[in-house]
Amino acid sequence: MIRIAFSDHYDFFAPEKSRVFRSLAAVTDVVVCDVTDSPDLLVYGDFGEAHWSFHGLKVYLTGENMTPDFDQCDLAFTPFEIPGDPRAVRLPYYAQVLTDPAPLLERANAAPRSGLAAGFCSFVVSNPRSWPRNRFFKKLLRRRHVDSGGSLFNNMGGRVADKMKFVSDYRFNIAFENTETDGYITEKLVEPLLAGTIPIYWGAPDVLRDFDARCFVHARDFEDLDALADFVIALDADPARQLGYLNAPVFQGGVPPPCLSDAYVADPILRLLKNGQPGRRSYRHRRIREHVYLGRSWFANKWERFSCKFEAKAWKLGWRF
Repeated sequence: MIRIAFSDHYDFFAPEKSRVFRSLAAVTDVVVCDVTDSPDLLVYGDFGEAHWSFHGLKVYLTGENMTPDFDQCDLAFTPFEIPGDPRAVRLPYYAQVLTDPAPLLERANAAPRSGLAAGFCSFVVSNPRSWPRNRFFKKLLRRRHVDSGGSLFNNMGGRVADKMKFVSDYRFNIAFENTETDGYITEKLVEPLLAGTIPIYWGAPDVLRDFDARCFVHARDFEDLDALADFVIALDADPARQLGYLNAPVFQGGVPPPCLSDAYVADPILRLLKNGQPGRRSYRHRRIREHVYLGRSWFANKWERFSCKFEAKAWKLGWRF
């Protein structure tokens, strides 16, 4: 029996529903215990520093765009991998929250879809801090109306109650990540695919490592956001081509990426428990997405943060620009 504890995760984090617990439970007996009850392993996240006081084996699990820090842990599940270092396990966030890939796999073998949704394009976002996402929404909106059902740039009279139902009523969905870094592939791409709409995706440069390019519109294929918006408008006028996207396989080769298997997550943890020793610790406070802002001036970071928040506030006040 493996006894694991969890600490420093977001408020609604459920340990028994986490990818680490589910994958371990698929291959061995495992139970969640309190960090004070001498667990075999502590799995910690980004939202606190309680793990600093734990002296045993530690695993870092994040859904954020964060790099491993092996001064604080012995194994890390993040968007990143380090060639030659088995401690750094690439585990994109979509692979943490996608509990069953079967609906996406079945799409390639199902009867070809023949109908299209009635709505043009949806946008469901709360976080205003993504300059490319904000710009693209407004560029596409100037060409054709886009329904925004989140708190950002809302034009539906309030936030939608059922995001997946809302997205499924549209032919396209703006699926831009908060930032662009290898491995940082979140639910923003998977949810529209599950809803049966065409994602317009901007984000991880290595997205084609896991996903088939034929099932989404890839922003990196275009010179700029204007060219991307023009392409979406042209694609909307071509129902046959849209159906090509909707009937295409989701994953590369039509098979699940390795990161979706239980062994992919469980095996490194089992090896750590069998052979590992807690490393020497050196702690420091870490800022979310800190590596994204390295090399940029303090002013540039502050200006982007301010301007994005100002756009969101201005929209709520009825200012459109």
